[in-house]
Amino acid sequence: MNRRHARSIWGLVGNVTLACVALLTPRGADAGYLHMVPSTQVRLDEDAKTVIVNWTVKNDGDEPAHEVALDLPALNESYSFSSAMPAGERADVELKIPFDRLGIHRRGGYSLLYRILYKDANFYSFSAPYSMSIVLPPAPTRVLSGGPDGFSEISLSSRARGSVTLQNVSSIEADVDKIEPVAPVEVAVALDSVQLPLKLAPGERRSLDFHVTRAGALLGSTYVMGLVASGVAGDRHFAERISFTIRVVAPLLTGRTFMGVALAVLAVGTTIFWMRKRRSPIRR
Repeated sequence: MNRRHARSIWGLVGNVTLACVALLTPRGADAGYLHMVPSTQVRLDEDAKTVIVNWTVKNDGDEPAHEVALDLPALNESYSFSSAMPAGERADVELKIPFDRLGIHRRGGYSLLYRILYKDANFYSFSAPYSMSIVLPPAPTRVLSGGPDGFSEISLSSRARGSVTLQNVSSIEADVDKIEPVAPVEVAVALDSVQLPLKLAPGERRSLDFHVTRAGALLGSTYVMGLVASGVAGDRHFAERISFTIRVVAPLLTGRTFMGVALAVLAVGTTIFWMRKRRSPIRR
């Protein structure tokens, strides 16, 4: 077999190998450092039954952020901060939201979930989830306590499961009528078989299962997420958050993937063997 032919054979092997590696290796983003830092100020106008919220977001990164926006999933609304925000710059959005739209019908504590949306220099989309407290005085005493079950961080490649435990730490019965995920656009969270409303007697604990699904999150990304449980205890409304961390990791090499790689290598090896055999001189 001549050298030119050998090069073409090994070039084929290399291409197949690279293709196999590409199937096994998730793509990353070679982007600069972007860090959007939000802050909020909340005022209540009880006469007008309105909540006035001022959001400020600062680009604490080292490159411009593009299409920076405020996303309010519960209201199905988004508002622009800036089309292009240089490093170190900040922008504001102020909204007046009626009590009714936030579900404020009695005194107590409430939660408003929001996300900061932005894009990097390559216009790849990112988001960061947050929740903020709204209190219509008098504020209730602590009603619920809780935390993740047996983990400090969930590793997510495509789909993962977890659970949290809620406990009623008050002296009266608590009715949980809503549980909302605090999640970025890139990761979806869903509860598994949770029946609402959920009644918890004083001191009672309840474990809740959930699953998370990767929906565009980049390898190596870390998100502080959570679930907000809200409802009524006595004559007061409450909203309590349980937080957990998600880290996006590379997928494990499954048996099916190994089989695909093995078949590809076997096919290339067989091709090389027969091409060599056909070109080898016959010795007598």
